[in-house]
Amino acid sequence: MAIQTSGEAESAVFALPDDDSEITVLVVDDDPDLLDLTATFLEREQEGFETHTESDPTEAIDTVAEVNCDAIVCDYEMPTLDGLEFLEAVREDYEDIPFILFTGKGSEEIASEAISKGVTDYLEKRTGPEQYSLLANRICNAVEQYRASEALKRSEAKFSKVVKNSTDVLGIVDKNGHFKYISPACESELGYEQEELIGECAFDYMPPEDRQEAMDEFFTAIEYPDKEPTIEFRFEDPEGGWTLVEARGKNLFDDEYINGFVVNARDITEQKEREQELKQQNEQLRNMRQMMSHDLQNPVSVAADSLVLYQDTGNERWLEKVENAVDRIDELLDQVSDHPVGETDITDTETVELRDIVSSAWKTVETPNAELHIESSKEFEADASRLKRVFENLIRNAVEHCDESTVVRVGTTDEGLYFEDTGPGIPEDERDEIFESGYTTDPEKTGFGLNIVREIIIGHGWDITVTESDDGGARFEIAGIVYQPSVYN
Repeated sequence: MAIQTSGEAESAVFALPDDDSEITVLVVDDDPDLLDLTATFLEREQEGFETHTESDPTEAIDTVAEVNCDAIVCDYEMPTLDGLEFLEAVREDYEDIPFILFTGKGSEEIASEAISKGVTDYLEKRTGPEQYSLLANRICNAVEQYRASEALKRSEAKFSKVVKNSTDVLGIVDKNGHFKYISPACESELGYEQEELIGECAFDYMPPEDRQEAMDEFFTAIEYPDKEPTIEFRFEDPEGGWTLVEARGKNLFDDEYINGFVVNARDITEQKEREQELKQQNEQLRNMRQMMSHDLQNPVSVAADSLVLYQDTGNERWLEKVENAVDRIDELLDQVSDHPVGETDITDTETVELRDIVSSAWKTVETPNAELHIESSKEFEADASRLKRVFENLIRNAVEHCDESTVVRVGTTDEGLYFEDTGPGIPEDERDEIFESGYTTDPEKTGFGLNIVREIIIGHGWDITVTESDDGGARFEIAGIVYQPSVYN
């Protein structure tokens, strides 16, 4: 209950709400003289007051809506409806509009009932004009609070609508990192209902390796409010998996409505997967360019050297080698245009003969000091052009690593096939590294040859390992090949 003080009565200075300079007041009193006096004095107290009067409370119920009033000043004892009955009628449609009971019949009983029924303020009529100054002050204070409350409700409604329809998760945590609020998006993004996370510590849902950085950034922002950190961390889902989250934070503990640390978070798992995929594709493009450069060296060298010999001797067998090398260049270029980036599986296969593939590959590599022995041969399904690249690179690898003449042997086994040479072999501690992209012991070489071999073998669904041949050279074994029934020795 509001209590009149001498200070209030003497002061005629009061502030109107900031959002509107005009206050519309409906005055209801069955006494025409008091009704006129109240309205007149209120308007004299403040130019921003606009008063409307009603002597019949039953008619005043409709007037509330018609004049769009900001506050109601009402007498208590009236013939048709008393002030509290009128209040009940008003509250059916206007739950929060300021209602000041201004009555000459004051009692503790009436005051108590008025408060229980939701009256905004209670003021007894007195003699003297100073009472209207006090009444005006009470009206302004009530309207200011009412308008601020309504503005907050509108703001909260907009906020709620935005949050509800946002795919980002909006959270507010206290100074210990416990959730005070989290938006409904937490269900779709993090897998939890809102009530499951309220009161929980956000850091408890992070793995140790992510938690420390998140806590460091959080407590730094608590100490330095101007700092607005953006971090990435994993957040555990209800099944024990991890959601990769990007969160932006802002210290709003000084905000009277928020009083917390606001976190705007989103699931970036798919984004990171896509970024990784693009990174891998870019890496594949770089590797493909380098691999093609490497693979083209063989047929280009054969074509160039054979052309020199043809020009010197006129022997057409060298011209035939040039034609074969050019055809091989075309095949390699076709592979680049036909093979999608990011796709390593080989599905376009045909029946091939080991002898034919190896013999064709031998023709495209310069082998002046080497011999080829095909010890056995079978038919099987493979991508002929890509398998030819495998043997081109294996042959070239054998020839380039031998200072003297070497013998290359190719044959079949029950599990697949083998390729071996009589060269210096590959040290055992290097055998796990030779298939890595760019690995080479010769600084003048690219180191992509055996990496290409492994990629093509894996693309066929086979396996490749390297061991030592009986002569001490390198032996490559390819397993997983399914042969056709026919066998050629």
